Amino acid sequence: MIMDRHCWIILALCCVFQQCVGFSCLAAKQIGGSTRWHLSRKRSFLLAKSNSNLISNDEEDPRNTKDAATTLNLYGEATIHSEAVPPPHDKIHEFFALPESASLLLRGSNNNEIVEITNVDEELREAYQEQCKKVNASAPTPNDLFYGVRTSGVRFPGLQIMSLATIGTKIIREGHAGFPAYEFVLIRDETYATGNKVFVWFFNKVTGKDKDSKREDQTTLSLNRIRVLPMEDGSIAFECNANLSVSIKIPPVLMKIISSKEKAEKTGGESLCATLKGDIPSALSGFRQEYMKWRKGNEEEA
Repeated sequence: MIMDRHCWIILALCCVFQQCVGFSCLAAKQIGGSTRWHLSRKRSFLLAKSNSNLISNDEEDPRNTKDAATTLNLYGEATIHSEAVPPPHDKIHEFFALPESASLLLRGSNNNEIVEITNVDEELREAYQEQCKKVNASAPTPNDLFYGVRTSGVRFPGLQIMSLATIGTKIIREGHAGFPAYEFVLIRDETYATGNKVFVWFFNKVTGKDKDSKREDQTTLSLNRIRVLPMEDGSIAFECNANLSVSIKIPPVLMKIISSKEKAEKTGGESLCATLKGDIPSALSGFRQEYMKWRKGNEEEA
């Protein structure tokens, strides 16, 4: 669940691509199980006409420095509930403690590849602690688990973007009943692109991958909380509150073809929210079904 939405930089690029080269999320159609994107004729002509000038001007103009770049800040948040699950729930802590339960949520509706990171070095723990502070998550504990999550990728015309994220996972207790809850914290993510040289150049320019430098501060922040929502009749529901914050630096040469910073941020934020609301329900539904199946198995054994 987290990485279907956790291709964060990809979603940010959707906004920028929509502004720059006319990829429209609203124009996407599902054809034969894949998504095909319609390209705005006007803006594709603008890109085709000016891409060579963009590249050469950006390399020659001394004013196009990192300090002169414009930062787009995108933010999305959503809270979604599952259907109710009737009692009893006295062993729900055991279900949350199962490693496969957390993996189920991370795998999401797109069946992301999940690998538990067992060799956790001090650098990763420090990065995790820093990200927990930034997103107001609970303090790290020695029992927290770490996962590498690789998405199936996002395809644009002439471009494919893949993402690998490192996620810190913890179980906390909430409320008077002490029900368990998950906190998923994005520690870092890496993206890479293949395909059309101009689009790959654009991607590398926006993400800073065209420069040989040390890892910069993480510019994508995310905290997902999956908690148990008790009801008066003894039933429960699963609630997910997820937020995404993405910051991308746009070089001056690319800002020339973005009509409005405010519009780009608004469009990007709306895209993040739409993605959250589109993916979370199916992930929670799968989690709920697995919990009911697990509980039934325990009842039969007893």
